[in-house]
Amino acid sequence: MKTINFEALFSASPNPYVLVDLSLNIVGMNDAYLEVTMRQREDLIGRNMFDAFPSDPDSPSHRQLRNSFEKVIHEKVADHLPLIEYAIPLPNGQGFEERFWSASHTPLFNHEGVMTFILQHTVDVTELQRLRVLAKSSALSSGPSTLIETDMFRRAQAVQEANQVLTEERQHLRGLFEQAPGFMAALSGPEHVFTMANAAYLRLVGRENIVGKAVREALPEVVEQGFLALLDRVYTSGQPFVGRSIRIVLEQTPGGAPEERFLDFVYQPIFGPDGSVSGIFVQGHDVTEQKRNEEALRESEQRFRLVAESAPVMLWMGDQTGKCVYLNRPQREFWGVSEADIQGFDWGPTVHPEDHEALFGPLMRAMQTHTAFTTEARFRRADGEYRIVRTDAQPRFGSGGEFLGMIGVNVDITEPRLAEKALQESEERFRVIANSIDQMIWATQPDGFHDYYNQRWYEYTRVPEGTTDGEEWNGMFHPDDRDRAWSVWRHCLETGEPYHIEYRLRHRSGEYRWVLGRAQPLRDGKGRIIRWYGSCTDIHDLKQAQDELRESREQAIRSEEETRRLASILAERVAELDEANEEIQRFAYIVSHDLRAPLVNVMGFTSELEGAQAEVERFYRKVLQADPQLVTPDSRAAIETDLPEAIGFIRSSTVKMDKLIGAILKLSREGRRVLMAEPLSMRQLLETQRHSVAHQLQERGAELVVEPVPDLTSDRLAIEQVFGNLIDNAVKYLNPGRPGRITVRGQDLGALVRYEIEDNGRGIDPKDFERIFDLFRRSGVQDQQGEGIGLAHVRALVRRLGGTITVASRVGEGSTFTVILPKYVSMSSEAA
Repeated sequence: MKTINFEALFSASPNPYVLVDLSLNIVGMNDAYLEVTMRQREDLIGRNMFDAFPSDPDSPSHRQLRNSFEKVIHEKVADHLPLIEYAIPLPNGQGFEERFWSASHTPLFNHEGVMTFILQHTVDVTELQRLRVLAKSSALSSGPSTLIETDMFRRAQAVQEANQVLTEERQHLRGLFEQAPGFMAALSGPEHVFTMANAAYLRLVGRENIVGKAVREALPEVVEQGFLALLDRVYTSGQPFVGRSIRIVLEQTPGGAPEERFLDFVYQPIFGPDGSVSGIFVQGHDVTEQKRNEEALRESEQRFRLVAESAPVMLWMGDQTGKCVYLNRPQREFWGVSEADIQGFDWGPTVHPEDHEALFGPLMRAMQTHTAFTTEARFRRADGEYRIVRTDAQPRFGSGGEFLGMIGVNVDITEPRLAEKALQESEERFRVIANSIDQMIWATQPDGFHDYYNQRWYEYTRVPEGTTDGEEWNGMFHPDDRDRAWSVWRHCLETGEPYHIEYRLRHRSGEYRWVLGRAQPLRDGKGRIIRWYGSCTDIHDLKQAQDELRESREQAIRSEEETRRLASILAERVAELDEANEEIQRFAYIVSHDLRAPLVNVMGFTSELEGAQAEVERFYRKVLQADPQLVTPDSRAAIETDLPEAIGFIRSSTVKMDKLIGAILKLSREGRRVLMAEPLSMRQLLETQRHSVAHQLQERGAELVVEPVPDLTSDRLAIEQVFGNLIDNAVKYLNPGRPGRITVRGQDLGALVRYEIEDNGRGIDPKDFERIFDLFRRSGVQDQQGEGIGLAHVRALVRRLGGTITVASRVGEGSTFTVILPKYVSMSSEAA
């Protein structure tokens, strides 16, 4: 039970008061009550009301008193007993004295609104009752005695009614005092003794039992803070004191840590009848939270300005009319506006005339609907140049939900947009080139869905555009070739191996003609396939010539004329293939040359993006350090994961593409180079090759043995590239599970010379013996760098030198490449 300083509250009252709990146990009383009941305080405290003042439970007075208490408990409203007879025990057990009372029972509530006590206010009307009885017992039933009785009780009733009114008014005032939203207290005398303190005041100081105590005793911590001196000044001068946001440090709990509060309050002097100050009334409000909100707002504004001024992007803020109220440093520099001129700056004329609707349309709709918007428009920079700017804006709202305007970010995206335009133009040039060659070009998505064919495809097949998209292309094959072609294609999609097949394709004439189909996957920086690019080459005439030649050999009946005819046909076909090869080389050169120009732009812009990424990351770290709540999960993912991954992907892809374009250009140039014959010391040439791979051999614990080899007269650069590629491949694909050994040997065959490059590496599957010499084709596990160009380049060089190259191998044991070349190269043939 909380301690009630009952004596301090009612000690000065001449009327008897007693305080009981809801079990009707006495918890306090004033001296006036003890006087009229002729009892001691220690005899009453803690005892039940009916035990301390016993009476017959069946008597009317007992029932009347108990009913009044129960009514207050159940209805939680005050109850009044105008007249009740209740005898008072005399001291020392001398019996009972008959007494008559007028009583009021008032409920009392705690801070949470729960009723905890009942206050009984009693008035002893025994003398009045005795006078009334005396008047009635007089012989004079009328006349003076009646008048005396009537007048006496009228006065008694008037006194009782006045007391009732005063009681109700006191309770009403105390209720208002307790329920006041601000804190209030009353201090008495020069020592500033608390006579009253409402619930808000008690919550503020963190104490309960302060009534009856001086300020110095109840709140000792405020003395050194100057508040007692203020009270003394008000009490002495009679002038009120008004404080605004005054700092005070209070001990909310005994021995606890001091707590800082900020108060708005008034010390109002209370004047007595003689005009002198008798006390001070304290009233005010705790504005601590308001003060902290104001401080937080100032700090937030400072953080925002610090972050905004150092941001690598342009930030702006507008009011309800669209007028600028804030521009950060990059935005001010963009428009050439000083900070002092922002309020008078009109940014509207800086918008390109052709982009007014693109900008002002979304802006006006967003301001009307209080929603976000995104758009792109050209703005005139301070130097007069128009720049493409992306604007992202959000509505601003006040604490009351009122619309304040817009806040947005402007990003100069001129370079990326120009890069996109250049890429589109490059793609258009590619389409023009692809449509200008005789080969049929096609492309698919990673899952094999065909979504592009060049014009040659539609001219060759004469099918409506789009009818062979997806899987419909398989319907163009000869029925006998469909299952095989589909099986090979699915295998390539599953394994990522290059696509290589010969099949019969339906020509626009309705005839099925033999076609060579090839395709290579394009991978991203993580090795994932992102596209397939393929070609179809009509080899029908060559197949027929081969078939005819094969049939002629099988029949062993070949006349000289037939031989010349077949040779002529074959020569024509070879010439056509040479011409096609020449055209492919020109195409490779043009494509790689045209692709390199936008690739250089992409690489350049990637470098700029990496620089911008560093700035964004520094800005992001500042924001994260200043106020982590400003960073949304999407922003965090975009900056920490998506952006680095995207830039890394672009960088790795461009590097890979650059290498591929370089290799294509090299292959194209090599095919056009004029051969220059000179005597070559093959031993010396191979020793040079051994020195060039000595580091790789040492790392792999391998050796390169050069046995006796014959010399020859040929093109030095071509021979170096042939043997350099073969030795590099042998080193690259050694078996790490055993010591590596590479042997180069040779043999003079008269007009020809033969060289063998033998290794004990991984070996090659026999099904790949031919395919490894095709462009962009590789064999086995692809764990080594390369574009699939080397062996195709070697075979092209060997053929240009008039020789042949073959391979023999067993998987897991090793491979042997055999190169046969003329001892003296013929210069009668040059590259186209």
